[in-house]
Amino acid sequence: MSIIAIRHLTKYYGKSLGIKDINLRVEPGEIFGFLGPNGAGKSTTIRLMLNLIRPSSGEVKLFNQNVNTHYAQLFNSIGNVPGELTLYGNLTGTCFLNYMNRFSKEPPKWQAELFQAFELSPPDLKKKIKYYSHGMKQKLLIIQALQDDPELVIMDEPSEGLDPINKNILYGYLKRFKSMGKTIFFSSHNLSEVEKICDRVGLVRKGKLIAEESISDLKEKMVRRMEVTFARPVPQEDFILGNTKVLEQDAHRFVLNVSGNIDQLLKRIAKYEVENLIFPEPSLEETFMTFYQKD
Repeated sequence: MSIIAIRHLTKYYGKSLGIKDINLRVEPGEIFGFLGPNGAGKSTTIRLMLNLIRPSSGEVKLFNQNVNTHYAQLFNSIGNVPGELTLYGNLTGTCFLNYMNRFSKEPPKWQAELFQAFELSPPDLKKKIKYYSHGMKQKLLIIQALQDDPELVIMDEPSEGLDPINKNILYGYLKRFKSMGKTIFFSSHNLSEVEKICDRVGLVRKGKLIAEESISDLKEKMVRRMEVTFARPVPQEDFILGNTKVLEQDAHRFVLNVSGNIDQLLKRIAKYEVENLIFPEPSLEETFMTFYQKD
């Protein structure tokens, strides 16, 4: 049984398209990345999964139950981090978490451990949420999503507002939940974080699911831009490789687009004295434009 089964899911807001004819399945114990630029339809899909809005056509089943008719029974098995921060500003952190836990029939299994991991101290938790920073609010949302030990966690860009340390804490807990057989649906516009934690990924663009990939297949299609400056002129022909395209060059400097394995390119670069090398995170937009332009 698939934990998430989406069939022909379509949503229009009046005449404006949200998503169109999305089909996908997420299996038990899987971290599934839902990847796309802002405005692609990720949040609309998640709101439909959570029965916050109704589809124009199609259906969502969670645990083999239609969310439109069985969400009251499904609710306690799901943890959610929404994409937009709308919290009860006059509640303290503790009151908010305890209020959210009241929907569960059990004490919050992970709450105390998560406080410690994300370094939310007792004085922090006694403050009203309206005085929290964006990062603190995000940590609070993550804790409320995980504290009751849900079987399914649905997260809409949960790392937004977190510093690198807290992002790694989040990734660690998601991998830990996966090891316990739990399922995570993880929306993001960040290729590098999806690459770190997900088993498979669905790529969404302009409201349509344009591909489903394993992470190993996605890596072969990821486009990275590299800028390298050499101490002396080097021949361009050394950088004519099957997975490398020269975008700009002068006698000492090359700007390259690289896809897939970079080992061969690094060996070519290592033949020469390098003054500077810039190799930022892969660009989601460049990956889309290079491999999915026809869509």
